[in-house]
Amino acid sequence: MVIAVGMFGCATTRAPVGAGKVFSGPQGEEVAVIPLLPEQEQKALVYVQGTGGEFDGKALPHKHESYDDKEDYTTTLRGSDYRTFIVRPQGGSRSHQLSVPGRNNSIRVSYDEARTQALKAKDIYALYEKQKADGTLDKLAAFDRKGTMARHDQSLAETLNAMNKTCGTSVTATIVWDSISDDLLKDYSIASFCESPLTALEKLCDTNVSKRIIREKVREVRCQFGNEMKLSVDAGRVTWTTQQDAANQEDFAVQYFEKNL
Repeated sequence: MVIAVGMFGCATTRAPVGAGKVFSGPQGEEVAVIPLLPEQEQKALVYVQGTGGEFDGKALPHKHESYDDKEDYTTTLRGSDYRTFIVRPQGGSRSHQLSVPGRNNSIRVSYDEARTQALKAKDIYALYEKQKADGTLDKLAAFDRKGTMARHDQSLAETLNAMNKTCGTSVTATIVWDSISDDLLKDYSIASFCESPLTALEKLCDTNVSKRIIREKVREVRCQFGNEMKLSVDAGRVTWTTQQDAANQEDFAVQYFEKNL
């Protein structure tokens, strides 16, 4: 697959782009990285294909940061910074990693000379202007509280299912969304904070006796954010108050359950 987006009108002025490079992955993934001029503004377009995700076919504007022989290309995804492409020194050479939404792991990509030669940077810039004008890029960058909440609910549900399977329980888990501001939701992985009591319970289900105790004493887990980390158990309800700066949250939960269940 050669990166080509077609022509979107004939520009009468030269597109403000520098010489881009194309990198390819092991399963047909491709990413073109195109500097925007003037280069001192440290901006670039990143154009992804072949990942099967929502970045495919988008000419996404990025901030380019270079420091200590490292490079980061960061865009805005649903109101938060998203680092799409990183370059790191590795054994005397350079490692290139592509990250896209929907994939848990980054994709290692390598410089592709043939695709770089075939790249038409001005066409991707024309696509960028079209997608900026029709709202495609604004839609991707805009904060979507409802959609972000749904993704965290799904992630927490996966952790809950694993715990219930290990412990032989039917515990439910909910996130108290009213306790979580937009800023917290933009900047933190809410589900990973809320899963600590669930992973702690799963860790404790290592004997038939502990499984029985948890089945008898835990019916639901509610997660909320507050000023400090706290846990309580009352009539089958575990109330977990987490805090974004608190350390060792799973250990805290394990120790509490060992003393209080």
